[in-house]
Amino acid sequence: MTKIALITARGGSKGLPRKNILPINGHPLIAWTIKAALQSSAIDEVYVSTEDSEIIEISLKYGAKIINRPIELSGDDVGSDIVISHFINTIESEGIAITTIFLLQPTSPLRTSKNIDEAYKLYNEKSANCVLSVFEPQHTPAKAYKLNDNGTIEGLLRPDAPYTRRQDLPSAFQPNGAIYIFNKNVFMLKNYIPRTKVYPYIMNEESSIDIDIIDDLLKAEKYLERNNND
Repeated sequence: MTKIALITARGGSKGLPRKNILPINGHPLIAWTIKAALQSSAIDEVYVSTEDSEIIEISLKYGAKIINRPIELSGDDVGSDIVISHFINTIESEGIAITTIFLLQPTSPLRTSKNIDEAYKLYNEKSANCVLSVFEPQHTPAKAYKLNDNGTIEGLLRPDAPYTRRQDLPSAFQPNGAIYIFNKNVFMLKNYIPRTKVYPYIMNEESSIDIDIIDDLLKAEKYLERNNND
């Protein structure tokens, strides 16, 4: 029974072309996630799901195994759940029994093996269906508005929330995409990441950078330089 890291990394990207292999602090972007997964004591095997030959070459160089993703599962409009399903079916057809999946996006280079191990400890302690990494933003989404059909706006959480002191509102978190740990069997019940018995692993906002544009890449590189990560 195996705990497997799945890194989903397609070759295409509109906001920042070829971002998964762009250099950051001496390594391709995806390498930071591969290294964190390999260094985690919680993970047995590390796989990259991709259709891209250059990503395959780099991933193998840094020690990951490869799942060849079909082109039809590599477009902008393809969600992660169907990619995960393809991964599970492929792995288990080879006789590997998966218990737990660690979904790690390659655009979160500041997530460390320590983060992964701490999130997995929480997953076990809570007997969770899923643990996902989040951060508490400086400007709380609890004060957000929603747009009504008649053109007016009102509080998304409740009508008075935007006018309420932050400290009187519930804590609100945003997912950063860095870590999803979930039970494979629960995923397979409905073929999507579990939405019940979900617990947050809280990271700070600075280390929650998700690389989408060049400014994100530059900020992450400065963070890595300051923290002497190699």
